[in-house]
Amino acid sequence: MKLSCSGIKTLAQAIFCVSPLLLPLAGGRVIAEEMLPIPSNKFIPPPPPKKVPPMVVKASTVTPSPTHQITLIRGEDSTSPDIPPPPISKQTVPGHEGKPRYLVSFGATVYDRSLSHVKWTNPETKEFFEAWCGWDFTLLSPIPQIEIGENFSYLYLSASNINTDKKLHFERQTDIPAHPEVIADSFAISKGDANNPEAQILLSTLRDYYLRHKARLILIKNAQEEYQAAAAAWHAANPPKPENHTFWLKPHRGSRYLTKEGGR
Repeated sequence: MKLSCSGIKTLAQAIFCVSPLLLPLAGGRVIAEEMLPIPSNKFIPPPPPKKVPPMVVKASTVTPSPTHQITLIRGEDSTSPDIPPPPISKQTVPGHEGKPRYLVSFGATVYDRSLSHVKWTNPETKEFFEAWCGWDFTLLSPIPQIEIGENFSYLYLSASNINTDKKLHFERQTDIPAHPEVIADSFAISKGDANNPEAQILLSTLRDYYLRHKARLILIKNAQEEYQAAAAAWHAANPPKPENHTFWLKPHRGSRYLTKEGGR
């Protein structure tokens, strides 16, 4: 797919259709390890269910269904040591004590792994944006957090990939919708205030991180896809069968269940 700057009509489009290296917008940073871990691509099948150990059954319930039944057993109280208190959580981002935290949720449709149509809402102002980005936005899924000015946000990405060489994609046409033309590794805001500084810094910060760590982000994506393919193949070869299930509960000291029946 060819990306170009022909047909640019607005100043905002012209600004973002230049080399990304000429756009050092300040005020944003990705909060993540410089070397994001590469996940394992090896799928390990789930172990078989454990057998119910010998125990004193104090109560039990059976829930039937048309194909199987589920049994819940309440055994004798656990004699294990007390559960230790939970560890004190550490401040992950120094200097953000008492400041609000947001969730920025992106929806992205990626065409041919090179052009992304991105949608999101500013969690503070509720302003809605759309943009076209000249890179594969799915590669940014491992990024956990981002800081824009005084705002600290977690990132969530829901994305789909479309190959325009195929006629249909999940019974939908694969033609790319009309959009402002962008060159590779640049972006153009197509809906919302194109001059909004937070929107510009948000995309430029993500773009700059992508450019610095592109090789590693590709390795992470490949490992995820290999794992998902192996998991899908195993589940296809081992479809679930309706079977009876038994769960057992041995309340621990300090458990809320011990306060209901003979707790101490």
